[in-house]
Amino acid sequence: MVNILSQICEENIIDLLNQEKRIDERSFDDYRDITINTDYITKAEGSAMVSIGATTAVAGVKASLTTPFSNSPDEGIIITNTELLAIASRNFEYGPPNKFAVEISRVVDRTIREAPVIDFKDLSIVDDSTCWKLHIDIYILDFDGNIMDTACLAAVCALLTTKLPRVTTVNGEVNVDYDNMVSLPVKNRSVLCSIAKLYGQLLVDPSAVEESLMDTSISIAFREDGSICAMQKCGLDVLTIEEVKKSINIAFNKSRELFSILDKIK
Repeated sequence: MVNILSQICEENIIDLLNQEKRIDERSFDDYRDITINTDYITKAEGSAMVSIGATTAVAGVKASLTTPFSNSPDEGIIITNTELLAIASRNFEYGPPNKFAVEISRVVDRTIREAPVIDFKDLSIVDDSTCWKLHIDIYILDFDGNIMDTACLAAVCALLTTKLPRVTTVNGEVNVDYDNMVSLPVKNRSVLCSIAKLYGQLLVDPSAVEESLMDTSISIAFREDGSICAMQKCGLDVLTIEEVKKSINIAFNKSRELFSILDKIK
């Protein structure tokens, strides 16, 4: 019965695509409804819960003082981690991060670094001695496709709302004032837009059922000035040069919408 229902669903999707329609009545270049709640985790330095349709991610930023890496003694550190909670989907399992979770973390991390959202030198306290290390933890609470965009938007929103204790140094001694919080200096903003290729059509923000049938997908990250700062292709099928160009143009236009949403973040 499951196979029959799956076949009927697939045939329905194909029929709608041929009519330039989607099963949820969206246009090919439409996002589902996007909601953002910042300061969601009170114990975190910054946090946000983001939903794109029925896919929900929570991102939290925790800060700690540490020793900088020897090859970047005047810079701080960020570490990005993603967990696909088993409650989010029957396809997610308990245990260490799988390959997909690692891929999400790397794409989000690259989107943040290559913008860069943060000037890592601003995280340095004392060269060769002390810097801020930011842990960006992302948890997928509910899944209905397009985790990449949801996780990245949550992480960026969490960074935009992050506040750190004021730090001063006296005679080489580091003093942390937890009663005096200052906003994390943000250098740039970046967003990620994912596009799925499904039976020859390019669809923005694929749902879970669309992802289950897609040939391949491409995720493109933009800085606010419109330049590309990261790109990731998923799936074994190919994209033609024209499809890549079209995907970039579509993603650029949708990035303007995502940045307008970020404008509302305080």
